[in-house]
Amino acid sequence: MLSFLPSPIILLINCILISLNVIIIATPMMLLGIIKFCLPFDVVTVLIEKTNYHLYRTWVFFNRCIIRLTNNVKWHISGDNIPKTKKSCIVISNHLSWLDILFMGCVFKGNIPTTKFFMKHSLIYIPFAGLACYALGMPFLRRYPKEKLLKNPKLRTKDIETTKAACKRLIKFPATLINFVEGSRYTKEKAKKAKSPYKYLLPPKAASLGVAISEIGQEIEYLFDVTYFYPDNQKKAFVDMMKGRIKNIYVNVDILKIDESLKGNYLEDKQFKHDFTMYVRSLWERKDALLERMLNDYESEKNKK
Repeated sequence: MLSFLPSPIILLINCILISLNVIIIATPMMLLGIIKFCLPFDVVTVLIEKTNYHLYRTWVFFNRCIIRLTNNVKWHISGDNIPKTKKSCIVISNHLSWLDILFMGCVFKGNIPTTKFFMKHSLIYIPFAGLACYALGMPFLRRYPKEKLLKNPKLRTKDIETTKAACKRLIKFPATLINFVEGSRYTKEKAKKAKSPYKYLLPPKAASLGVAISEIGQEIEYLFDVTYFYPDNQKKAFVDMMKGRIKNIYVNVDILKIDESLKGNYLEDKQFKHDFTMYVRSLWERKDALLERMLNDYESEKNKK
């Protein structure tokens, strides 16, 4: 609606609106987090979880409104229809930009429980948003360099312990656990450094997903596989959104079956760990081919104009 305005003006509008949305929603979340810490009773925790759920949905709703207000977005959504559920779910996805987090709410539109992301521990220090995510029970993962892991091997299990704790919360309080399986946002430079065998993806890291499904596979209603592609905004998608320049958004959502082949002990069963890792790699091969098709569809549509 306002995408006709000059980019600096849209940038200012988005900075104000998005900041206000974060501050207004994050402040009560942080206060509730303090109350939950001081009064760790089940009744209090249940009330706070329900309140946070509605606060989170309000944040998602206003994000959608802000994006619609300042960007002329054309959505291209394919794949399976998204069912409405109140039970815990897992979403896996490729990771292109911070926009992936905002667009997750636009794609699922409240049909699934509150989304919780595996986040880098450094993000906890973002004003308001970081502490709000902590209060929501987001799992924060630390990425240690190889040198540090060699000096202190015990650090290897830290992320596993965090994943297990997050899974236990999903059993008690239904939520949707979002896992960007690549562990970082995709860039050609990162792909080259990681010697990725894929054209449009980083190599997947199966451990967190494997542990999550091992821990709570029986409790999960749906396992969603999401693929994002922003053909007009491949370098700085978030900045482009802030300036009102997001145009085409391609999203594919597939519902994956959680059958017996995905249920096992990822940490202790070496054969299951190998099989599960190969399964995730096969998903990434399909996702890479899907991104190729999305690019071809975009170029075909562009050539017709």
